[in-house]
Amino acid sequence: MIYMVEMALLDTARRAEWDTWYVAHQHTLLSIPGIHASQRFEALHRADSPFVALHEVDSPDIFTSASYRAQAGPTNTGQWQTKMDNWHRNVFDGIAHTPDVSTDSRLLVVEAHGGSALPGGVTVTWMTAVGLDRGVARRGLAVVEAAVAHRFVGTPGVRVMKPLGPRLRSGS
Repeated sequence: MIYMVEMALLDTARRAEWDTWYVAHQHTLLSIPGIHASQRFEALHRADSPFVALHEVDSPDIFTSASYRAQAGPTNTGQWQTKMDNWHRNVFDGIAHTPDVSTDSRLLVVEAHGGSALPGGVTVTWMTAVGLDRGVARRGLAVVEAAVAHRFVGTPGVRVMKPLGPRLRSGS
């Protein structure tokens, strides 16, 4: 399952500090039983929620566990909670593992009104919301080479995301 967190950073003057905090937060998440991988992304174009983090989880039950509640979630984001906007948290089923998006690839986040494929034969893997906000019923993911990603910038319902770091795994 995929735990997807989306947000906008309001205090952009503190971006470097926020990035450092977020990487530490990823490692905290990866120390929680049932969370196995994490990777962060930033949109290449204007978006209401230009930052996305994908976390690989066992089930929505993780978010009610004592370990998660003690170390993560909205109450454990400290000062950053008030410095983020358009913050959405959804758990999706339909993909077992988060994609490993290399620096020479891009992640496409596709809204449900899109088709089963994008131009150029890019196949979208669709997910269904099963936990947390359930702000969207369905959402799709696809990984494309960076060299062709520009073709999708401006496509309605598609966010083109560059990785902000490698896919981290629990124990790494």
